[in-house]
Amino acid sequence: MKTKKKRKMSGWFISFGLLLIVGWSAVIIITPKKQEEPQGQAQSVQHTDQESGYIASNSSKEAVKSSESIVKDTGEARTIKLNSKEGGDKFTDLSSGSFKIYKANNVEVLKTATSIDAPAFTLQEVMQKYPEALIMNASGFNMSTMHITGFQMNNGKLFKDWGSDKRANNAFVINNDGSSQIYDSSVPASTIIENGGKMSFSFGSVLIRDGQIQKNDGSVNWMIHSFIANDAQNNLYLIISDTSTGYDQIMNKFKELDLKNAVVMDGGGSSQMAFKGEVVYPSQDQRSVNDFIILK
Repeated sequence: MKTKKKRKMSGWFISFGLLLIVGWSAVIIITPKKQEEPQGQAQSVQHTDQESGYIASNSSKEAVKSSESIVKDTGEARTIKLNSKEGGDKFTDLSSGSFKIYKANNVEVLKTATSIDAPAFTLQEVMQKYPEALIMNASGFNMSTMHITGFQMNNGKLFKDWGSDKRANNAFVINNDGSSQIYDSSVPASTIIENGGKMSFSFGSVLIRDGQIQKNDGSVNWMIHSFIANDAQNNLYLIISDTSTGYDQIMNKFKELDLKNAVVMDGGGSSQMAFKGEVVYPSQDQRSVNDFIILK
C-alpha cells in the first residue's frame, strides 16, 4: 500500500511540474517583446533609382503658406532672355569623360510645363519642335500620376506651390530681368514672384548655393543625374553625369567650372539631352517626361 501511495504522489508531482512548464512557456510566447529604441534618425533621402523618380530634399525648413493664387494652366509658354554679364559664344560644349556639359550665354530660356498635369513628350518630339535648341529634361514627376513635382511656375504664374508634396523643397528660378537664383521652401511664392520670378525648375537637392558647397545629403550617387547651374556671370549650364560618376567626381567638376549655383534635376531614365537636332545623351528607356528646359 505504501508503495502504491508513493507512486501516486510521484505521479501527481510530475503532472504538476509539467503543467507549470507548459504555463510558463505560454506566457513567454504570448508576451510581446519590447521594441528596441531607434539608434537615431535615418536619412530620408530617396535616390534616383527609385521607380517614383523622386529625390527627397534634406531641407529641414517647413514649407511656407502663400497668398499667391494657383492657376490651373499658365498659358502658352513664353521665353525669357537670359542676361549674362559677359559676351561670348551662345553655346560652348564643355563635355568630357563621363559628363555632358553645355554652357549657354545670353540665350532665350523656355520651360515646357505649364500645368501640374502637363503632357509628357519624348526628346525626339521636342527636338522636332525646337531643332536648333539645347534641350534637357528638368523637373521631376510622379510616374504613377504623371503629375509634376515641386515648386512650379511659368509665365510668372504659380501652378504648384511649396508643400504640395513632401519632395522637391528647392527650385532654380529664372527672373523677368534674365537673372537666375535658387529658392527654398522657406520663401513664399508671392515673394518669389514679387522679386521677378517667371519660371522655375524643381526636383532635388542644392549642391552649390551662392558659391558655397552645401552639405552632402547622399542623394547624388552612382546613378545618372541631370543638373541646372549658373556661374557668377549668369551663364547657364545644363549638365548630365553618366552612371558611376559619383558625388566626389561631380563636385570636382563643378569646382573646375567655378559654378555659383547648382541644383539636381530629375535623373535615371529621365536624363536626356539634345543639341541642334542631335541626341547627345539618350534616355536609357526612351522615357517621356513632362518638363524640359529649352535654350535657344
